[in-house]
Amino acid sequence: MVDIQAFPYLGIVRFDLLIKEFDAGFNKHFDEHIQELANKPGYSTAWRTREIRGSDNDGIMEQEYQQIYAIREPGVFSSFPSNPPPPVREKEPWRRDMGNWGRVFYKVLSHVEKDPRAGRCWARCDYQFHGSAAQEARFVSDNAAHIQRVLALPGVHRAWQLQHAPHAAQIANDPAGNYMNLYEIDAPENLYDPSLGEERLPLKAGQTFAGRHFARLLLKAEPQR
Repeated sequence: MVDIQAFPYLGIVRFDLLIKEFDAGFNKHFDEHIQELANKPGYSTAWRTREIRGSDNDGIMEQEYQQIYAIREPGVFSSFPSNPPPPVREKEPWRRDMGNWGRVFYKVLSHVEKDPRAGRCWARCDYQFHGSAAQEARFVSDNAAHIQRVLALPGVHRAWQLQHAPHAAQIANDPAGNYMNLYEIDAPENLYDPSLGEERLPLKAGQTFAGRHFARLLLKAEPQR
């Protein structure tokens, strides 16, 4: 489990690979890249995911690939896209086909784990909440209790309770929701019941639904220090 006292933020880098001609080289590069960053000071565990298209996703469509980093603070990301971008070299032809690039940060409010097993999928549940400070504190508390109930479901291994953390290093628009529940699961059906058309344990804490997305976990990189 990631130490959220030492690494209390998640940084999520998102993009599409518009054409899959050089998919193998693209994935090899980013498998190595997240390990490289996981080894740097200020970074901890990193993950790569790929959106499961045609599943029970809902809300605004997000980018296909996401790289998620447990980090000390958003300022560890100091790089920004070049405008115009540098010329594509023959050694990295997949750079020609990348697009819709963005970066967003979340504060980790809680991180709970049921067992050490790895899940094959991630589920991202986005919510909007607006209210007084007291109402928001109640929402956070109720949501933390909700996550514990979801964690008891079969096939759900760990969960994060996240709050959007605006920062100068963010790139592109704010996320659809100012809160997110993130789950590592065996399959989308562990969280979402297709026969009912809803989550197995819906959250009812005064929030507004802002999106649900399922992704395949491609790789997890632990720091090698």
